[in-house]
Formats: sequence, C-alpha cells, structure tokens
Amino acid sequence: MKILVTGFRPGGNRAGNPSGDVAASLDGERIAEAEIVTAVIPVVHGEDTAVVFPLIEQHKPAAVLSLGLGGGPCLNVERIAVNLMREDEPIVEGCPDAFFATLPTRSMVDAIVAGGVPAKLSYSAGTFLCNHIMYSVLNYVSATGPAIPAGFIHVPPTPDLVAAQEQMAPSMSLEEIRVGTVLGIENLVDFLHNS
Repeated sequence: MKILVTGFRPGGNRAGNPSGDVAASLDGERIAEAEIVTAVIPVVHGEDTAVVFPLIEQHKPAAVLSLGLGGGPCLNVERIAVNLMREDEPIVEGCPDAFFATLPTRSMVDAIVAGGVPAKLSYSAGTFLCNHIMYSVLNYVSATGPAIPAGFIHVPPTPDLVAAQEQMAPSMSLEEIRVGTVLGIENLVDFLHNS
C-alpha cells in the first residue's frame, strides 16, 4: 500500500515551508505498513497539479494527503475544499461547487491530539493554493476513479519563519509538525485497512 504525501515549496518572501520539509522527510518511509511517496510542489496554480496528477497515475496510491502552510497554532485537518480561486474564478469549470475531504478527518484529529500534538478540524481551506490542491485532487480522483481517500492538513509556521516576519504569531517546531503528520497517517492507514 502506498500513500502519496505532498507539501509546498517556499512561496512569497518566506525562506522555508514546513509542509514541504515534512513531506520531503517522509519520502520512502514506511508508516504502519504503508510506503510513503512524496512530492514538494510549486506554489503556482496549475503547476501544483501538473506534478501531483502524474504521481497519482504512476503510484496508484491508496490515499493522498496534501500539506500546506497555514497561520494557526495547530494542525488544521480540513473538511471542505471549494471550487473557487482568489479572483472568484472556478478552479475547474462545470465541476461541483465543493468537495468534502474523504480522509477520516475526525479520527485523524483525535489520533493526533491523543499523541500530544495540537490539532483540530477546520471548515475552510481558504481560496489560495492549499484549497486549490485539495479541491483539484478530490475532483481528479472522483472523476478518474476508482475514487481514493484524499484531503489536506494546514500546518503552522515554524518559529524561524515567525521570527523572520518580525511579528507575534503562533508557531510549532518542524519535529512536532512531523510527529503530528505521522500520527494522522497512522490513523489513515488503520482506516484503509478496515474499510
């Protein structure tokens, strides 16, 4: 069984992106009997999916978990992605207005929290690249079939990123983000084995 995990490259004026760092660190790992394959994707509409869609076709993963940088104090396991970009344009013309994540979001949050890492359910993936990749993957796997579980986790910035912005904001260490992500994947693998 393979699970595809994606994260983003640094974007804007940020020197790093913990979502991409965590994804890269998991490449080739075995988590709860699942082989993890990963990609660190561009922060550009269309270039993100140009990387991810071929990987789905190549690896035929049992699930896809995308990671992206958020601004909150914990891991936000997203429930909903909308067919909307910042300019009020649809991501994909003529497709559903929204998709619910098909990962076991509630039990993933419970598992992450039980492991000592702050996490919660979130009901808005925004309207930028994080929402774009979540919606695009869910739309793609539903259209190309058989549909596989897919979803998204927003991770907090690391302390160095917050310090570089010279502002007070919540942060989390890269190791804690990685631990939380692994806990979520372990729960996902258990869900896949039992479904």
